[in-house]
Amino acid sequence: MNNLTKLIIKSPNIKSQYDYIIVGQGLAGTILHFQLLQRGKTCLVIDNNLEKNSSLVAAGMYNPIVFKRVTKGWNVDKYSPYLAPFYSKMENHLNTKLDFPINILRFFKTLEQQNDFFSKTEEEGFSQYLISESKAVTKDLPVKNEIGFGEITKTGWVNTVSLLTQYRNFLDSNGIILNEKFEFDNLVFSDKKVMYQGISAEKIIFCEGTFMENNPYFKYLPLVPTKGELFTIKVPGLEVDKILNKGFFCLPLGNDLFRVGATYNWKDLTYETTENGKSELLEKINSLLDCDFEIMDHQAGIRPTVRDRRPLIGLHPDFPSLGLFNGLGTKGVLIAPWLSNHFCDFLEDKSPLDKEYDLQRVKKRK
Repeated sequence: MNNLTKLIIKSPNIKSQYDYIIVGQGLAGTILHFQLLQRGKTCLVIDNNLEKNSSLVAAGMYNPIVFKRVTKGWNVDKYSPYLAPFYSKMENHLNTKLDFPINILRFFKTLEQQNDFFSKTEEEGFSQYLISESKAVTKDLPVKNEIGFGEITKTGWVNTVSLLTQYRNFLDSNGIILNEKFEFDNLVFSDKKVMYQGISAEKIIFCEGTFMENNPYFKYLPLVPTKGELFTIKVPGLEVDKILNKGFFCLPLGNDLFRVGATYNWKDLTYETTENGKSELLEKINSLLDCDFEIMDHQAGIRPTVRDRRPLIGLHPDFPSLGLFNGLGTKGVLIAPWLSNHFCDFLEDKSPLDKEYDLQRVKKRK
């Protein structure tokens, strides 16, 4: 530690001591930083501004319903009420619009899907999410609508690109970010303290997404990265104020532009777009749209999903000054606000972590 404490801090704005160091400024790191900031904590972020940050590619959608069997998403009754107030706070903090509530029209492929949907509208607990009698009009839309549709509310999207870029500007302007790659060789820690390049903190929290696989302290955890590809398309004349869904989503962005996705690939984990992904997306679009469209952009990203589809948060089983906030997967926009608050309660108020989130559920191999 003596050698490290002599290292010169690179930026004159960076202090020598913080409550927390957060590694990674994707969705998880950004939201956790904001939560700690709201509690009066001092937090330094370390991030090298990777263009391949999955949060910069993600559509940022939130949806309380799992369409496959028309069930409520995992713990959605807990997460959903927390979402709008949280992003409203971030909007006020950054002085920019982030949250765009917009209903989903779910177009049915089969009569069975139609029956499943409308039977659920009569079940207790679903009425706040499923609209039994939609007033949406689709007859003039260039869409293939042979079997009808159902409407879902309390859905929408968060502009994750704006969220991350505007929050990074805030971090930069306040001198609380190191724009560099985190080097594990420069980390020294004890049970009560961490030291990195002459900067000390009580704890360091890793929010690295799929790059957790390169973290020597947490790479034992069962991360199963998933590649997803998206289009941005232009569809002149498709005037719709709803997200369209038919086994994929078609999200209106304005000015005739739509975000379309997504694919799932567990084998090809490169950040390159593929012809297979393109073909799959084209097939999906043509199953719904009955009109011409133009592909404006094609992107690929890697989602930090976990084998049991549960987030990984908590402290290292052997090193309690090292923490993790990761594995948010495809539902990050929806679950991160509540989950980060739950983690902060654990860090600051010593409240117990729910076992289904706690990384301690995964036993570290000796």
